[in-house]
Formats: sequence, structure tokens, C-alpha cells
Amino acid sequence: MSAPPLLARSDQLVKVTIDGIAIEVPKGTLLVEAAKTIGQEIPIYCYHTKLGPAGLCRICMVEIEGMPKLQIACNTTVTDGMVVRTKGPKVEAARATVLELFLVNHPLDCPICDKGGECDLQDYALAYGRGSSDVADPKLAKPKAVDLGPTIVLDEERCIVCQRCVRFDDIVARESQLVVKERGARDIIATATGRPYRHNFTGNVTELCPVGALTSKTYRFKSRPWDLDRTQTTCTQCSVGCQQYADVRYGTLLRTMLVEEDPISDGWLCDRGRYNVGFYESPQRLTQPLYRKNGRLVQVGWDDALILWCKALRQAIAASGPQSVGAIGGGRLTNEEAYLLQALFRALGARNLDWRGGRQRQATPGRHGGALAAIDSADAIVVAGNSPQERAPVLWLRMQKAVRENGARIVTASDAHSALQSSRDSARVALVWDGCDLATGREYAQAFEAVENLSAFITGEQGNARGAEAMGMLPRSGPGFSAADDGLDAYAMLENARNGELRVLSIFGANPARNANDPAAAAAALAATPFLVVSDLFMTETAERAALVLPAKGPFEKFGTTTNFAGELLPVNASLQAPEFALSDGEMLDALGDQLGVALPSSDDAHAIAVNLIAKSAADFTLGDERFAPEYPTAQRKTKILAGGGTWSHDPWLAGLRSEVS
Repeated sequence: MSAPPLLARSDQLVKVTIDGIAIEVPKGTLLVEAAKTIGQEIPIYCYHTKLGPAGLCRICMVEIEGMPKLQIACNTTVTDGMVVRTKGPKVEAARATVLELFLVNHPLDCPICDKGGECDLQDYALAYGRGSSDVADPKLAKPKAVDLGPTIVLDEERCIVCQRCVRFDDIVARESQLVVKERGARDIIATATGRPYRHNFTGNVTELCPVGALTSKTYRFKSRPWDLDRTQTTCTQCSVGCQQYADVRYGTLLRTMLVEEDPISDGWLCDRGRYNVGFYESPQRLTQPLYRKNGRLVQVGWDDALILWCKALRQAIAASGPQSVGAIGGGRLTNEEAYLLQALFRALGARNLDWRGGRQRQATPGRHGGALAAIDSADAIVVAGNSPQERAPVLWLRMQKAVRENGARIVTASDAHSALQSSRDSARVALVWDGCDLATGREYAQAFEAVENLSAFITGEQGNARGAEAMGMLPRSGPGFSAADDGLDAYAMLENARNGELRVLSIFGANPARNANDPAAAAAALAATPFLVVSDLFMTETAERAALVLPAKGPFEKFGTTTNFAGELLPVNASLQAPEFALSDGEMLDALGDQLGVALPSSDDAHAIAVNLIAKSAADFTLGDERFAPEYPTAQRKTKILAGGGTWSHDPWLAGLRSEVS
């Protein structure tokens, strides 16, 4: 199946009259799109703005002066002087006939259909349908509740075979799993191989389906749209920052939906962002502060938890200095929370700060950073490190769109030199790097330095990795990448904790015991930490080793901002009420600051600071820059680290360290 034609981008305007209203639109514009400019809706089923025309359903027929027959508006381009009528006896009779054919075998189960209240067939039947039918034959029965895959249920008897789902799977997702089987009235949607429908974007077909044939397993029979409270927010499950609607009923999150006009996601959601939200109702959520006493975690109140935390920090600093405390977190916090985190610990004199509890080492591309639109216009998209296909699925979808519509090439190579050779004839290059191996980042930055139109992007392990860096959650730079006294990075903190030199470690929304380069070594270091504080939603592998565990709010339970991988500041809006004793990380830090006597900015001031920091230019460094390199704890321990005794046994910077030691 071919890709849809490009939307009209011509500078040449043509005059067309629609329902008596004269307008000018770019040459080549589809009639269905031209009608929207005067607010006139032409009914559609098979057509979709992002899929282009198919000419299958015929519901969009209009009358064009000078043509003997009605024409379909979805596949007719306007011409100069065209006169169109979208209403009238002929048009209304044709639409009524088409609707009757759709309803011949369609069940009248609107009261139980998940699409009720959002169904185009329902709306069009009311607007254009006849009051009675000429068909006397019984409806053709087809299977109901067909399990199409892990996320989707298909009611075959509702399907009008508009093929939006098939075309999305072929054109946009490029999976080509869905097909139309059988013939005539027995047409059904099925997978080509008979295997379950499974990929990163399956949930989009439930929103594309205009009649409720494809429904989501997680939302099926849960609610009506008018019973839902809708909030627009930002998905924080990866670094892309897609906008989405959170639909809540009686305090329960029932579904998330795409925002069609979102310029970041281009109006699509990946299944991770759409379906990975059930944890808010999990009985395993932390709902009360826990303190380890005599080897067992026992419930304590927030007042006691804050006193214990404050006491541990004061005692460690008094006995061993501020270098004996540290904090890891920020990539899963809002910008405002990440700023408060570093502000509080720097006020205590601590410099051991880092957001990087996993494998990624850098999130901000610096002087090579570009706007997201650079991917759309790129001639070559170079992938360095791991592919963004799983880490940032909607970014991958956008890259595929650049290939489909603009002829871009996706270049993957074993090294930077080969990648440069493969993209040498490209005037505009987008470089997508995973940010893990700093040596790889430097290699690609140096190789592509001479490319005039280069835009670099770093896909993050955590949703707000780039925001955390801008807020100052780095051991060697402060807010806005300002100069700061050197501290220890996350791995160095773990090494010091293992050796008893780091006495208090506070971790916010990070799980190094699972995500570090060497999880076993990280877990051992965490277990050896005299006082470990962990803020999280669940009892993670890291929280299991903590002396103090604090119940945190999730992204749908708090307000703030986040920063996506392209540097865009995006809103995080609460749509859910958190468990009674759960606090946001910002609320925890405010309370701890009060206990310690440290004055922190108010939430409004923190927001203003965050907006200003994100707007600041951070162009004085490049990919793989030295400021993101690990800060090793002591020179005396370097040889031991090289021998495999430290937590950095897999660190990509060890090559340079080996040269230094030798």
C-alpha cells in the first residue's frame, strides 16, 4: 500500500466556492481539507488526515458544478473556479444510501458499545440517516470479542471495513500485520499470519476506528466519555514528551488518549505511554514511610521520617563533612523537583549529585542540539549506539515518517567514520545518540563537526534526563550548566558507600540496583550504605536495601514541568488524587528543608527558575564532553577499580583511565 500524498504546500493559490463561500487555498489541496477552512464538516470514514485518501467508504460525496455525478471529497483536489455543494437533495440521498449499507449488518448495540458517545457512525446516522430501512433480510452474524492481540479486542460484526487500521499499520507503523480477509459482506480484519497483533503502536487503531470494532482491553466496558474527567498532560515514560489526555472516572485512571494536534508526537502514542498506567491502582504501591529497625521495615509517620533523615544528614556532615552525603535522582522528577533537590543538598555543602543511576551518561547535546523539526527535514538520520526504536518509540515513528515523506535515509554503522561516509552527500543530517558511551559520543561529534547542518539528539533512559542536567543535577556543573565544585557521580558515590566513606545517600526515583552497569555491585554498595533513603512508588530493588523508604507521587498525581530530548519545556498536570500519605518529591524536599533550617524557593519561584534555566543556552559543550565524565573517588583507588574491584568495571571511560594509570 502506497504512502498518502503530501498535503498541499504550493505557494500558488486557487479560488474555489464551497456552499456559496468563496475561498483561496493552495493548489493541490484536497476538497475535504478545503471545506474545513470555512468550518464545513464533510463526513468521512476511510479518510484520515495522516493516512490520506482511500476512496473506500463513499460517505464524503459532494456535488461539483459541471460534473454529472457526485464526487468523493477525500480524493478530489480543488481546481481554480471549482464550485462545490456539500449539502442538497442529491448529496443527502447519497449519504443516506451509504449509511444504510453500513447499517445492514451493523448491530444496534450502542448502549453497550465502548465507542458510544464518540462514534462517527452514531453521529452520521443521526445527521444523515433515514428513519427506516428498506432491507428486510436478517443481519449477518459475525464473531464478537475476538482476541486480536495483547491489547486489542475486535468485534467483527461492528466493522465497516474502512481499513483505517490496516492502512495505519502499513503506512505509519510500517508493520503490515493487519489485513482484510474474506470477500464481500464477509470481510473481516485479521492479522496476516494469524499470530497476535503485537508491536509498539497497536493502541492507535482503537482511536482510528470510527465505529467501535477495535476496542482496548484495558478500557472495555469501563465508562462512557461523558463520565470522564479529562486532563491534558505530558507522558514521562520516555524522553520524547508526547502530549496525552488522562481520562479519570471516580478517581481511577481508565485510559490515556492521544492529542491529535500535538506537534511532538504527530498525533500518535506508543503502547508504553498508552497502557503502562495501571500501576497507579496497584496494591503494591508504597503508601506509608517505612524505617528499618532491627533489620525490619516498620511504618512511621512523616514527622518521624523527616526527623530521622535530618538527624542522619547532620550527624554525617558533622562527623565526616559534606562529602559524606550525596543524592541520586532527577531524571524521573519534574524540573522544579530536580532544582529543589540540588539546591537543598548544595545548601548543606554537598557536591555529590547526579541524576544518572543507569547506563546513560549524557542527555544534553550542547552546541549541536536542534529542534525536533530537524528530523523531519533531514536528508540522513544517523543512529549512534542503540536504536531509539524501543527507548523512544514515537521518535522512531517520526524518523520513519521522514523516510516515507521526505526521502530521508536512516544510517546505522559500526563507527563514526563509516556513518559519515554513508551520509556524505546529505545536506542536512540528524544525529540520534543513546548517550551511553561518552567515547562514542565524542567520536561522532568530531567526525560530523564539519557538517554544516547537523542537529544532534540524545534519547534518554529517563523522561526528564535533559531537564535534570539543566537544573544542576550533575557532580561537575550547577543549574544552567554553571561552574560548580567537583563532586562524585553516581558510580563514585556507590564506590564510596561500599567503602564506608559515603554515610548518607538519598535516592529519588532511581533504581541503580537494577539499572546500573553492574547491578550486583551497585546492590552491594547500597546494602553497605550506613543510611540509605529512597523515594519511590514501589519497593524496588534499591528500596529493599534502604534504611528509610518514602512513598512518592507519580507523574499523574502532581504538577510541574518536564524537558524532552529536544529541549522543549512541557507541562505535567495532575489528574489523580495520590494515596493519602504519598508526597511528591518536591513536597518531601520542602519538608526536609524546613527540618534542616534551609530556605528553599516556593513552588512558583521554582517554576520560574526552571523556565529560565531551560531557556538558557547550553552551547559550550558537545557530545561526550569531559564534564559528563565520571569523577573517581580517590587517586589511590584507581588501580583497584581497574582490577575489577569497583562498581565501574564496565565504564566506557576506563580506556582513558588505563592509560593514565599505566
